Amino acid sequence: MLPYPKKVTYLEGIASPACPVEETMNASLETEEYHIHISPEKILLEGGSKTGLSYGKTTLEQLKLLYSQGLPCMEIQDKPFYPYRSFHIDCARHFFPAEQIKKMIRMCAEFKLNHFHWHISDDQGWRVESLRFPRLHEIGSVREGDHFDKCSSEELQGGYYTRREVKEIVALCEELGIEVVPEVDMPGHVMAILAAYPQYGCENREVKVGTRSGIFQEILCAGKEETFTFIEELLDDLMELFPGRYFHIGGDEAPKSHWKACPHCRKRMEEEHLESFQQLQGYVENRISSYLISRGKIPVVWNEAVYGGNLDPAVVVQLWIDDRDGMMKAHLDKGGKAVVSNVMNSYCDYPYGSVSLRNMYELNTRPAELGERGEDSVIGTECLMWTEHVRDGARMEELCWPRFAASAQVGWCGPDRPPYEEFEQCLMKLLPLFERHGIHIMEPEGWNPDPETAAAQIAAFNASMFPEDVEASGKAAEDI
Repeated sequence: MLPYPKKVTYLEGIASPACPVEETMNASLETEEYHIHISPEKILLEGGSKTGLSYGKTTLEQLKLLYSQGLPCMEIQDKPFYPYRSFHIDCARHFFPAEQIKKMIRMCAEFKLNHFHWHISDDQGWRVESLRFPRLHEIGSVREGDHFDKCSSEELQGGYYTRREVKEIVALCEELGIEVVPEVDMPGHVMAILAAYPQYGCENREVKVGTRSGIFQEILCAGKEETFTFIEELLDDLMELFPGRYFHIGGDEAPKSHWKACPHCRKRMEEEHLESFQQLQGYVENRISSYLISRGKIPVVWNEAVYGGNLDPAVVVQLWIDDRDGMMKAHLDKGGKAVVSNVMNSYCDYPYGSVSLRNMYELNTRPAELGERGEDSVIGTECLMWTEHVRDGARMEELCWPRFAASAQVGWCGPDRPPYEEFEQCLMKLLPLFERHGIHIMEPEGWNPDPETAAAQIAAFNASMFPEDVEASGKAAEDI
C-alpha cells in the first residue's frame, strides 16, 4: 500500500473481495484520518470526514488490487504526518490540455496528495481566461516561437484554460480531496503579463512573451500605485475561480536592475524607509499578501522572498534552494511556516540521473538549516514538474511517475517512512494501478540509473540548452 499506513494489525481469516463494505463518519477522527476493519463478514470503513473516507476507499482499492483472491483480515489506523502534500505542474512554459491535467490529478489522488500547485503564469505564457483583464489570455497566452532547447520552433505557441475548464478542474479536485493552489509569479517572471499590460512595468515599454528559458530582467514596478491596483483586481478575478485557502504569489528569481534605475521605485524606498532592494521586494510581497489575507487566503512564496528580512510571518515560504544567510531560519523563528521542496529531491523535470527515485524518497523534511523551529514549522512537502523541456503528456507522465508517488509517501509518513527498499517493493506491486489510469510510467530499470548512465543523462540534458541562455540567466541571478 502506498502511502504505507501508520498502523497495520493483521488478524486471522480471509475476506472475500465481494465482502460488503460499511462506511461511517467518526467525529472522533481527524479530518484526513481513516480506519479500516476487515473481517470475513464485512469491511468497516470509518473516516473523520468525506476526505478521510475517500482515503480509506483508496487504500481498500489498493488492497483489492494486491489480494484479488481474498483480503487478509486486518485493522488499519491511518492519518498523514504532514497536512500539506502537494504536487506542482507548470502549464506556463508549455500548455497541456485540461484532460491531461485531470488525468494527472486522478493519479495523484491515488496516493493521497492533497494540494495541486498550478503554475498558470510565467514569462512564457499566461494560461487562464480573465474577465477583468482579457488581454492576458488574448496576448499573454501566445508567443512567437518555442526555443527552450535545441529542438526549437518558429511556430506560434499558445493556449489557455477557459473559466469553464478551470471550474471543472477545481471541481474534480474538490471531489478527490485536493485543494488547487494557483500561482501567479510576482514581481518577476512577468513578461507575459507585461506583454499584455506594459504600463505596470518600470519602463512602460513593449514587451513580448518569452520564447526561451531563463531568468529575465522584466519586473512589475514597485513604485507605481496603479501596479498594486492592477494586482488586487487581478487577484479578485482569480479568486472567483480558486476558492481554496492557499494562493501562491511566486517571488523567485526577480532581478532588481529595473528597480534600481526606476525613480518610482526609488521614491517608494524613501517613503517606506527601505534600506535595500531586497527589502523593496519584501514590501511588494507583503502588500500582495496583506490583500490576500484580507480575503481569507494564506499566501505562499518561494524562499528568495525572505532575503530582505522583512517578510510577514503569516506568509508560508516554500524552500527550493539553499537558505541564504539564514534568512529562511529567521523567518521561521518569527513564527513563519515552510513547505520543503528542495531542488535535488523534489524536481521532476530533470532526468532520473539527476534526481533519482531514491533521491525523491530521501528528501530531508527537517533540514538543519531551518534551525530548532524547523521541525514544528514545516507544514509539508511538494513534488514539482517544470515544463521548459517537456512538451507532451506522455513525457510529463514518465518524468513524474513514480517520483510523485515517492513524494506522496514522504509527505504522508514524514521522517518515519519505511526504508526505500520496502517502498520500491510496494511500488512494483502497484504497477497495474498506473496501467488502469493509462499513465506512461518510467520503466523500473530507469528509476535509479547507475553512475555511467546518470552521467550520460545529465550531459545530454545540459547539452540540450542554449549556452547563451544559461549565461544570461547566470548574470541575471547575480542581481536577485
